[in-house]
Amino acid sequence: MDLSNTETSSPTTENLSDIVEVIDDDERSVSSGDASDIETNIVPAPDPPSTPHETIQTIPKEVEDQYIRHTRAKREQKTPLQIYKACTEVIAHMKAVGLDLPIFLDAVFWGNEHAIDDRNIQYERTVFLRSVELPRILENWHKPPRSSHSMTRPAGGTKTMNSFAVDTVVDLAKVELSNLGPRLHLSTTDDVSPDKLTSINFVELEDLAKENAPILWSILKAVLDTGQGKKWRRIAFTVISMISYTQSHHHNRLQKLLAVYMKFRGVSAKGFDTLHAMGLTMSHKWTCDAVERISSQCMSEVVAKMKQHPWLISYDNINIPFRVFSQRVDNRGEFGNGTAATVYIKRDAPKLPDGIAQLLKETRAAGLKNPLTASDINDLASKSYPRIQEQMAYLVLRFLLDSPEFDFGTYKYRKSSSLRAPQAVDQLPTGDDHITLQYLLGTTNIAEASYEDNARLIDEWLKQLGWMTEAQRREFALATLVFWCGDQLTVDRLRHLFIYRGSDDTSYDRMDYSVLLFGWFHLQMAYANSLHRQYLGTERGRGLQHAFDLLNRKGLTKVLTQGPFHHNLDEALRHVAEAHIREDWLEIAEVESLAELRSRPAEELKRLAMRVVKKRASSEALDNLDSKEPAKTDEELRQVIMWNRDVLQYLVLDAAVKSGDVGMMESMLPHLLYRFSGSGNSKYAIEVLELMQGLYREWPKDVADFARHHCWLVNTTGKPGKFCPVDMAQEHNIRDIKVTYRSQGPNIKWGYLKRLHPAIHVIRKVTEYIEKEFGTLVRGSKHTIPKAELDIEKLRGAYHETGLHSYKAGRRIKVEAERAEDYMTEGAIKLNQGKGSAKWNEGRNFERSDKERVEEDEDVEMAPRSPSPLMTLLFEMAEQGEAGAEGEASMELL
Repeated sequence: MDLSNTETSSPTTENLSDIVEVIDDDERSVSSGDASDIETNIVPAPDPPSTPHETIQTIPKEVEDQYIRHTRAKREQKTPLQIYKACTEVIAHMKAVGLDLPIFLDAVFWGNEHAIDDRNIQYERTVFLRSVELPRILENWHKPPRSSHSMTRPAGGTKTMNSFAVDTVVDLAKVELSNLGPRLHLSTTDDVSPDKLTSINFVELEDLAKENAPILWSILKAVLDTGQGKKWRRIAFTVISMISYTQSHHHNRLQKLLAVYMKFRGVSAKGFDTLHAMGLTMSHKWTCDAVERISSQCMSEVVAKMKQHPWLISYDNINIPFRVFSQRVDNRGEFGNGTAATVYIKRDAPKLPDGIAQLLKETRAAGLKNPLTASDINDLASKSYPRIQEQMAYLVLRFLLDSPEFDFGTYKYRKSSSLRAPQAVDQLPTGDDHITLQYLLGTTNIAEASYEDNARLIDEWLKQLGWMTEAQRREFALATLVFWCGDQLTVDRLRHLFIYRGSDDTSYDRMDYSVLLFGWFHLQMAYANSLHRQYLGTERGRGLQHAFDLLNRKGLTKVLTQGPFHHNLDEALRHVAEAHIREDWLEIAEVESLAELRSRPAEELKRLAMRVVKKRASSEALDNLDSKEPAKTDEELRQVIMWNRDVLQYLVLDAAVKSGDVGMMESMLPHLLYRFSGSGNSKYAIEVLELMQGLYREWPKDVADFARHHCWLVNTTGKPGKFCPVDMAQEHNIRDIKVTYRSQGPNIKWGYLKRLHPAIHVIRKVTEYIEKEFGTLVRGSKHTIPKAELDIEKLRGAYHETGLHSYKAGRRIKVEAERAEDYMTEGAIKLNQGKGSAKWNEGRNFERSDKERVEEDEDVEMAPRSPSPLMTLLFEMAEQGEAGAEGEASMELL
């Protein structure tokens, strides 16, 4: 049948064939293995080489455009009716020659060996496969359009197309997963390192999956992306990781991360079995083994870092309940008492010079003969007070600026430099280079209950850190200093050990290498408790008890050492302080409301803040009132002034601790000594005296600098305002052991905890990483603090109503229980009278040996030392004295 009348030749056909011929010649000149599987309209080269596996080649876009224009030109030359008539003639001719459409298409598309290399068939095949009509044709095969006279869609090739699409996608997905899988591998050498575990964030992992498995990623995006953000990406990556893990357990980066995370988020072993069967985590056995490997790696790491950088150590008691599910004579539950310790690596600290241990012995010996005197302490107090007073004035100014009534956001002079905080006295640096590294040691079942226990604990910690034999420890004690930090009870017992062992044979036995430092967090607790004791009063007065009742604050009447008592008391002290200071602003500035002060320049507000401190929060103001005739004295106003002075110093100390101003903390020392001496807290009075004696008399400059700059505060984030005392960091670690990352089950014993706890800093980092990446970090880690404005204004209203802050000559405190003692003044008087300091000097006046008497057999692991009969007697006497005195319990934060 002649078809020449049904089709007009395109004017571009000849040029297109020439272009295609040149391209195909170039491809075939290499090899048929590199040729495109979409042939072009040329005469095939003679004797072309063949290969069963052809590599898919791409055709340049300009050539594809030629194909598309060629078909478009033909379509534009015919009407739909003409195209229809031509189709009927083609089908009629096919029937005439014994063909149908399946046979025809199969022959054209590589189903007939004779048709494969035919130039005309090649050309038409390539035009078809490069046409813009092909996607529409495939869509119509898959889902034919309904006819205008029928509501039923034709069956079309839906079943075949679906089956073909599934098979194609499966093949592509397998190839993609085989490429992606090895990139999700985390080796056994890397899965113990926190840096390697968290080296890639999830955005990078998602991009990795998208790049290596684009088809699978597109499918998951189509079903997961609801247009509500990018959360679907995390789910898609998790699904792909699970699929990849089922192909090979080596494709396990996500599974290892989630296994460590789930282990310490309370998932049971049975839960692990389920998650592992789902392909979401590694097995429970692998996780337990991995945690032990991480723990071992952490111990090796801390020992290595201790050789590179200066360090210090803290420890505190810990109580852990051990459960059993079947009670027997030899299998009973218990409430275990043990001790947990932490080593802090200070990478930014300069190394102490060689020979520092010997130099410390010499300066200590000299310092014993040159104790601080009352005159020395008074001089220190006088020199430091102006700096403290400046910080007090800034707090008073902030109370004004932060009040809603003042509305600082719209204050005209809010950008004035006069409103900035005073310059720090000695500010610790911040940044990544100044992050303190924490390493927990293995928790031990040695209770911190006696002097002998503390002696065993020293041996235990040093043994865990690699000093095993007598010879190693003797060498260690002659060349190294250990800075021990802890609460008052821990440091006090270590100090008594240091004294009692002064005549032992070696530097190690005598603890010559030890520098003892109390924790500032427990000191702040003692300060707050002394304010509570001093100003509690009764419900009828205007002391703290009145404030607790007015604000309905429960559980604050009696001082406690556990639970949230300190937190609640701290908040209450701040609110009462702010209420009093706001009222004093009205009195000193002679205004009716704080809003009236908005018109005053910033410089004037700064001067007024200092005036508030001098007139309403200073010993000078108390002296002025006391100098009046008895008939003109206002005892209630005097007590308000004394409260302001004492509580502002408490707040100044707290601000210095949080901001890292160790210079201000040091400036507070003589004033803290006055307070603790006056309040009868002899334990902390001795601790402050010992610290001052060390800083100014007994420690070499390098040791004193290291103590103040690196042993009082740590910063585990490197961010400004995130400093915390060492003993608070230890309490946080104990909280992590007992609560956050607690171990559960009937087989949890001290031996397991000792192996586990060194891994906690890695577990903490992995946990924070997972929760940050999945957007769950905030939940449970913070809580919204309710605004205190209503409480403050309620207190201020009560004070204003009674005229408490206005001077009234002859006003008396009628109930003796309402009268607060002046601890600061009483402490200064005691100190100048020699009360307490003489006993302290006497207790420190002892001789220490400087000999090194070494036994011959020193290369064996050191056994715990048994105290001599004399030492045992001294221990018992000291412990009996402690039992009769008011002790201090370490608060475990929950």
